[in-house]
Amino acid sequence: MHHGGWYFRLLGPVEVWDDDGPITLRRRAQRCLLGLLLLETGRVVPVDRLLELLWDGEPPDQARGSLHSHVARLRGTLDPDRAGSRGFRLLRRGDGYLAETHFNAVDVHRFHDLVGRSRRAAGPKERSRLLRGALSYWRGPLLADAATDRLRDRVGTGLEELRLSATESWVDAELECGRHRELLPELADLVRRHPFREALIRAYMLALYRDGRQPDALAAYRTARRWFGRELGLDPTRELQDLHDRMIRADDSLHFAPSRSHALGA
Repeated sequence: MHHGGWYFRLLGPVEVWDDDGPITLRRRAQRCLLGLLLLETGRVVPVDRLLELLWDGEPPDQARGSLHSHVARLRGTLDPDRAGSRGFRLLRRGDGYLAETHFNAVDVHRFHDLVGRSRRAAGPKERSRLLRGALSYWRGPLLADAATDRLRDRVGTGLEELRLSATESWVDAELECGRHRELLPELADLVRRHPFREALIRAYMLALYRDGRQPDALAAYRTARRWFGRELGLDPTRELQDLHDRMIRADDSLHFAPSRSHALGA
């Protein structure tokens, strides 16, 4: 865990850990408040915004008082001596609150950091390692046991999109490393769960093709085309159609070649 202080997990159920294991925050509103403040670590979140988010746009008359008591309880649990000795402080600033802790003590910020580092990685092996590490922080939806779906959509949409694009980048890096066969079970599951993500469909088709399963690769395309037509009233993009046509022609450039960095666009 983190330097003997608190470590915070927001990607999934909200959890607070130290070297001895997790502690319990029994009240959902406290877990939600902590999550909202830690998503903005080091930045002031205005009281009005907190009230609006915590009560889904309809704060009751006594909401401000409830917020103050949640803050007091969180402080009592996480910073009882008010000195930040556990690496965490919850501070009042003007008409707002801010959580102060090391960025490495919050899984969301670690995730962002590793995704950022992966973009500067020297090669596909290093990129894959960093992205795999980033994605390992996800245990479920953001603030899974504390936020409503509506709240999650408001504070976590960009995060969910980043998770999916990081997954796609990891898949591409694995393909560049020649690990198409090992990827297939996970890719099949990803395509089932995200049937409109063309990057995943493309990668799945390519992994099947490189594993010597041309008929299955073409079948994956037909399945995607049916989904797109039925659910969206659209055809797959030109890029996906071109990949399908190249597979029918058994285009040699689609096979794995270590020297070629990205056969998808070749």
